[in-house]
Amino acid sequence: MVRYSVLKDHYELEKTIGCGGFAKVKLATHILTGEKVAIKIMNKLNLGDDLPRVKLEIKALKSLSHQHICRLFQVIENETHCFLVMEYCSEGELFDHIVERNKLNEEESRSFFRQIVSAVAYLHSVGYVHRDLKPENVLLDTDQVVKLIDFGLCAKPKGGLNSHLATSCGSPTYAAPELVVGKVYLGAEVDIWSMGVLLYALLCGCLPFDDNNIDRLYRKILSGNYDEPEWLSLGSKQLIRAMLQVDPKKRITMDKLMRHPWVTAGGLGLVIKDSGNLHAIDEECLDVMARHYGRTAADLREELTQWRYDGVTATYLLLVTRKRRGLALRLTAPPRSRLNLGPSTTTCVETTPEGKENRRRGAKRLRSPGLGDESPVPTKQGRCSRTLTPVAATPSRTPTSARKVLGSIERGLTRMRHMLTPRVRDDQPTVLEGRALRNVSTTSSRNPEHVLGQLRHALDSKGIPCKQRGFTLRGKVATPKLSFELEVCLVPVAAMQSPLVGVLRKRLSGDIWCYKRVCEEVLALAAST
Repeated sequence: MVRYSVLKDHYELEKTIGCGGFAKVKLATHILTGEKVAIKIMNKLNLGDDLPRVKLEIKALKSLSHQHICRLFQVIENETHCFLVMEYCSEGELFDHIVERNKLNEEESRSFFRQIVSAVAYLHSVGYVHRDLKPENVLLDTDQVVKLIDFGLCAKPKGGLNSHLATSCGSPTYAAPELVVGKVYLGAEVDIWSMGVLLYALLCGCLPFDDNNIDRLYRKILSGNYDEPEWLSLGSKQLIRAMLQVDPKKRITMDKLMRHPWVTAGGLGLVIKDSGNLHAIDEECLDVMARHYGRTAADLREELTQWRYDGVTATYLLLVTRKRRGLALRLTAPPRSRLNLGPSTTTCVETTPEGKENRRRGAKRLRSPGLGDESPVPTKQGRCSRTLTPVAATPSRTPTSARKVLGSIERGLTRMRHMLTPRVRDDQPTVLEGRALRNVSTTSSRNPEHVLGQLRHALDSKGIPCKQRGFTLRGKVATPKLSFELEVCLVPVAAMQSPLVGVLRKRLSGDIWCYKRVCEEVLALAAST
């Protein structure tokens, strides 16, 4: 798209993996390293009063460096859009993980919670408060490592954490009592309350304070009364009570939380808030970049340590990411050095974890397929970075006229391929496998039309209007606002048996706990009919 042209020589955009009120998030491939990234795309014209939030988020992300905070790689702006290139977390929201399992056991909850405590303790130690902690703002990477996101509501009080704040913000169901009544408050104390609600959600699969009516919800929060399910251990009950104290002065502090017996159970010990110096320059990655660009290591180091979050910063941080995952260090697109503007032949430099180096002339760009080495989408022919001017791909350049002819032929073949590719039929349910089954509820039925009819009947019984397209039903709830999809699909089973019928759940927008509740009730009604 023309409005995204500023990205095209740096990133290959793929599918949309998230949508919000004023932004969308797309999966993309960084051309130089082949690494997967998530690009948050915001239309400046639509931001309105939210523009200061975006600027605050960018400022915070540039200054934060922690293993449990989603890493910013690059900021790109043009007249109409702002693009935040972020770390890609393939396992999605922690909320989806809770919904999939209904509730988590203590061991898994403790593992996630310790990582959240580590991230928030680090935030507080550098003077920031988050103010919007909830499972939707906690992502998981491929190794189930927690990554905290969305710093649009964060604050850094000028007088430090002991300075009071007055802005009432965040999500109502996670709001501390002092926010509800509109008092001035300490940011660290409201973060502790939100973490208490979050821990309750992990262990119980629901919220301690919940109501469709906002006034009744606030009354419940101010009372501080909530149900304690019988399966909760004494230690978890005590910790949640310590965090959900209505009086903020009686609420547990971060220092005590980090060493609480429930948090340190199983010999895990005190939570460590420091992440080490993630801004320290990795010499091996620096060397690969210097040779690739034809620059001196000293010159490149000086530029990197300014942390401009431009294309050079992104390339370096993604190389460091590859190294931590034990992958070969490589830059495979053929940019021209910023210092040496003359043409040069393409040389692919690849350094293996064992330190071995391979050079190949005229090598094609290698793609990383993301988390493994397989890409979930077809590859497209990438071009060199716009910031780092491209040079000849081979010792002898192809004439301009010939390149135009070849490009025209390639575009024609691409159009023909799309014309000949059969479209997905709406009259047949989709067959799902692998990760796509993560948000699927299976049924005992082998008849997708019967399950589709049950879902329609259940939605009608709940008074939820829906639109049908093929085997997908899109429903909307007015209060609180919610939009979701239920798709009847097929789930392969053992050989020689017909597949089971499943229901794929997808929240499009709106309140997540309302979504969870509606899905549970609709699926239960459908199963009983």
